[in-house]
Amino acid sequence: MSYIIDISHHQGDIDWSEAVKDVDLAIIRTQYGTSTIDRKYVQNIEACMKYKVPFGVYIYVTFKNGTEALEQAKDFYSRAKNYNPLFYVVDIEESFGASVQNIVQGTQVFIDYLKSKAVKVGLYTGHHFYKPYLMDTVKNYDFLWIPRYSGSSSPGLKPNFACDLWQYTDKGIIAGIKGTVDLNQLNGSKSLSWFTDTDKKKEISLSQYEELKKENKQLKQELTEMKELLVGIKSNVMVSPAHKEDWEWAIEEGVIRGDGKCMNPTDPLTRQQMATMLKRFYDKFIK
Repeated sequence: MSYIIDISHHQGDIDWSEAVKDVDLAIIRTQYGTSTIDRKYVQNIEACMKYKVPFGVYIYVTFKNGTEALEQAKDFYSRAKNYNPLFYVVDIEESFGASVQNIVQGTQVFIDYLKSKAVKVGLYTGHHFYKPYLMDTVKNYDFLWIPRYSGSSSPGLKPNFACDLWQYTDKGIIAGIKGTVDLNQLNGSKSLSWFTDTDKKKEISLSQYEELKKENKQLKQELTEMKELLVGIKSNVMVSPAHKEDWEWAIEEGVIRGDGKCMNPTDPLTRQQMATMLKRFYDKFIK
C-alpha cells in the first residue's frame, strides 16, 4: 500500500531509500511563517528529487493581516520555486489574535499572489477552523485539504465539508520514518495523477499568456491585411480591359467606397447597391 504523507523537521532524518517504497506523494513543509525555516526541507526535497518521489510544499502561516500575508507568500514562493514543486499549499489553522475578516483577507491575498505565478495552489485548514473563520468564502485555490483524525492510524469519519485531500491521521507508520507521520487520502474527484502530473507543457506563466495574446492579435491583424491585399489583387485582375478605366474612375470619385478594389467587379449588383451608387453620383455631380 502506498501513501500520501506530509512532513516537516519533526520527522527527523528520513531514510528515503526505504520511504520511497511506500510513498506516492510527499508534501513538505518549508517554513513556519517567515521566522522559522524548516530545518529539513532542503534535505527532504533533494531526497524526493533523487528518489523520484513526487512532492509539493506547504507553509504554516502566521500572518495577522493582508500585508503580512503578502510578505509570507512572497517568501514562501521565493524559497521553493527553484525546486519546481508540483504545488504550493497555504496551511492556516490559527488566528494568532487576528479578526475573522483579516484572516479571510490575508488568506485570499496569499492565494492570489501564488496564483499570479501560474502555479497550482492548495488550501489546508483545520476542520474546526473552516466554518468559524469563513474559509468557505475563500476562492481561487485549486484544491482543498482538511484534517479529521480517527485517533488511530486508520481512517475514521470523513470531514463534514467537501474537500480534495483528507488528512485522516497523525499516527501513521511509514518505512524509513522514525516515529509517526501524517497520512492523507484522496477525498474528491481529483485523481492522484492530478496532483503528481509533471507535464509542464500544460502550464504557462501569466506573462507568457499575455505575450501569446499579443502575438495572436498581431497575427490576426496581419492575416486580415493579407486577405484584403489578395482580394484587391484578384479584383484588379478580373476587371475587363474595356471597363478598367471606368472602374478606376468610380473608385477615385468615391462612387464605389469601402477600400474600393476589394469590391469584386464581376459580382452581381443588388438594387440597394445600385441605389447607393446612384445617390452618391447625384450628390457629387448633379446636386
